Amino acid sequence: MGSKVSSSKAPGGSGAPASDEPTATVAVYLVRHAHALPREGWSGRDEDRPLTDRGVKEARALADHFETAAPSTRPRRAATRRREPRPTLLLSSSAERCLATLAPLATACALPVGIAEFLLEGSDPRSLLAKAKELAAAGGVPVLCSHGDVIWGVVELLEKSGAYLPGPVDVKKGSIWVLEVESGSIGSARYFPPGKV
Repeated sequence: MGSKVSSSKAPGGSGAPASDEPTATVAVYLVRHAHALPREGWSGRDEDRPLTDRGVKEARALADHFETAAPSTRPRRAATRRREPRPTLLLSSSAERCLATLAPLATACALPVGIAEFLLEGSDPRSLLAKAKELAAAGGVPVLCSHGDVIWGVVELLEKSGAYLPGPVDVKKGSIWVLEVESGSIGSARYFPPGKV
């Protein structure tokens, strides 16, 4: 997915191209952290809760969802499933469960995981949407890991804005939302359930 090109439309929705300049649609990948130990029974700080065995498997499945080899070393595949493009940026909440969810992908792509406050649990989903648009404007393939409350807020805002959301609307642990940004606006988003583990 990464980015694709579409024609600009004239104002007023006539469907005629406004110019010969195509606009790129940039995908921003929003991941909910994988399964972590439950809050009940955990005596440490909530931010330190680790992934369960299932969560570790979900994190590995997330890495498998993307191309991870560098383009020059990528083997040619015959009739294999299409993967999402290789990430160029990984950002996460500071919670261990989010960092651990991105760890296999980070290792496979040889990328660091940056910590971003707009991805913290309880953050304003409008801030996340604004940052997603900024990241899309910069290009590349950003992958962001956050929490269920924030991602549900993003989905609700997208629904209210009239964005096209085909298929199921859910926010399961280990799942991915692909936010499709074109000309500074998120016109559609797709949901991928967590990989089977």
